[in-house]
Amino acid sequence: MTFLSKPLAFVRSRFPLWLRQAVKFGLVGVLNTLVDLGVYALLVHLTGLLADHHTLAKAISYAAGILNSYLWNRRWTFRSQASPSRTLLPFFAVNGLALAVNTGLMSLSFERLGLPEIVSIGIATLSTMAFNFLVSKFIIFRPRPEQNL
Repeated sequence: MTFLSKPLAFVRSRFPLWLRQAVKFGLVGVLNTLVDLGVYALLVHLTGLLADHHTLAKAISYAAGILNSYLWNRRWTFRSQASPSRTLLPFFAVNGLALAVNTGLMSLSFERLGLPEIVSIGIATLSTMAFNFLVSKFIIFRPRPEQNL
C-alpha cells in the first residue's frame, strides 16, 4: 500500500469519473500552456532560432502544446487504449477546430457584442475547454466496448 492509496480511494469513491477526468483535463491544459510558452521562449528568445519569425514560432509552440495535451490526456486523463494511429490526427483536427471556435467566440463577444475583454476571453476559453473535453471524452478517447473503465 502506497502513501497515496487511501486518499486516492477516497477521491474515487466520492467523485464521479467524469469529474475526475475534467479536473485532470484542466491540469493538463495548464501544463499545455506552460509547454506552449516554454517552446516559444526557447525558439524566439533563448536560442534566437526564430527571433524574426514570431508567427512560425507560435505555430510550432502551439503544436507542441497540443502534442503534450494528446500524450497526457490519452494516457492519464482518459487512460485510452486506442492506438495513436486512430486518435492522433483526429485530436489535432479537433484542436484546430477548437482554435477557430475560440477565435470566433472571442470576436463575437468582444467585437460584436461589446463585452469586456476579460469576459470575452473567459467565454472563449471556457467554451473551448468544454468543447475539447467533451469531444475527447466521447469521441476521440472513448473506450471500446471491451475496454475496462
